[in-house]
Amino acid sequence: MSKFPRRSFLAGLSTIPFALWFEKYAAAAPAMIRYNVTSVNGQKMLKIYRDGVKLMVATAEPNPVGWLFEWYTHNVRGDRTKAAELTRVYPSPSVQKSLAQDTWSTCQAHHGEPEDFFLPWHRMYVYFLERIIRKVTHHSEFTLPYWNYSNAAVPSGPRAPSAFRSPASATNPLFRSARNPGTNAGNPIDASSPGALDLTSLAQCTYSPSGVKPGFNQDLDFGLHGSVHVLVGNSTTGMGSIAWAGNEPLFWMHHCNIDRLWASWNHAGRSNPTTATWLNKQFTFADENGNKVITKISDFKSITALHYTYDRFEPVPACPHQPHTGIEALPEPQQTRAVGGAVELSSAPMQVNLDAPPGPEGAVSLKDRIRQLKAGKRLYVVAKKLRADVQPGVVYNVYFDLPAGTTPKPGKRDPHYVGTLNFFDTSEHEGGAESMGEVKFRSFDATRVARNLHLTKRLSDKPSLTIAPAKEPEAGARPVVGDISVVEQ
Repeated sequence: MSKFPRRSFLAGLSTIPFALWFEKYAAAAPAMIRYNVTSVNGQKMLKIYRDGVKLMVATAEPNPVGWLFEWYTHNVRGDRTKAAELTRVYPSPSVQKSLAQDTWSTCQAHHGEPEDFFLPWHRMYVYFLERIIRKVTHHSEFTLPYWNYSNAAVPSGPRAPSAFRSPASATNPLFRSARNPGTNAGNPIDASSPGALDLTSLAQCTYSPSGVKPGFNQDLDFGLHGSVHVLVGNSTTGMGSIAWAGNEPLFWMHHCNIDRLWASWNHAGRSNPTTATWLNKQFTFADENGNKVITKISDFKSITALHYTYDRFEPVPACPHQPHTGIEALPEPQQTRAVGGAVELSSAPMQVNLDAPPGPEGAVSLKDRIRQLKAGKRLYVVAKKLRADVQPGVVYNVYFDLPAGTTPKPGKRDPHYVGTLNFFDTSEHEGGAESMGEVKFRSFDATRVARNLHLTKRLSDKPSLTIAPAKEPEAGARPVVGDISVVEQ
């Protein structure tokens, strides 16, 4: 049974702007530290988290501190609509129903909103969940631990923490059966695709896209973030599905780590957007007392202002020196496109032939462009318009100029590997777009691989791309890359 009587729950229902809410409930609190889940302190926090999840699951569905309400804030389950669930959970009009209407299925950027909102919305989501756990467990010292799956120096890093893998689901609130078999077996989640968990997004020098450079926010979302979702949970009722992801207790450890990576990027001096559109964007969340809190991104752009930090930040590569200031006018990029347009992937490696588009003085071959690539220029493999009938449940490794008939090695073990593609946010879900469209794209820097092939005289006359599934994809997935290009910028 829940420890929250209905009377106290109803008494807490009010609408509060975050600035006033913070002054009343959080401004006087000391700075808190979030810990790696494998550390001594992280293990202590994990025990509290486990108790908190158990209490939240037992809480009545209409209550905003319950598990269902928090899950649905991300997205209502995939086999039901938001409207139907609002009617089922709240048969009559009420303040609680209005709160659910405003908060459920508002995850960014899976519902047609600009991609730049992905990081701040999830920071807010994790922040309020952390406070709910404190409330239901009566542990005011609780901080949400993070799962550092990218730490290659720790053998347990890419494995799901053991506390989540116990099959005694009746007594373990952290266990979920809707995971890829290897996850609950304790295998490294990246075993089939080494490189899928690399921290390459930290090398991005801008928050937002610039030409075909994806920027930190988008690169992290479509890269590491989406790959972890796909590698952990199945694509039907697990973390591999947007609609079901919020029901997975590992989700919160994952997104706590995503927030830590954003904090690491800022800690290194990288700047967030300063536009009014970004800073003033508002969202609605329920706090630990059932209040309706109206947040703005400007309230959540800094973890210092929120009175928390992490036990460790990741190192961030230095950005290339820019000899001038101001907004750079990007020249028209030189492109090489896939022959035949859209490419439908299968369970076998798919080789994609490339052609340079004709110019006023004839086409410049991709091989010649690689040979003549000037200092300061980079070569990017760009994938757009990704879609799938069903989330494939696997990641796809992308290889540059892999010789025909060659079986690629897994991920970065192959010298032709340039990156990992996932289809996490590409199948239809209620409120979402049908595909990543023109604005959202996946971009891989292939400069090092291409130059190495040229210098070692292994670059073919007509370089190609190969896209290979790391494992057998889901039947009927039919993943498609609608547009593939190699762009010099």
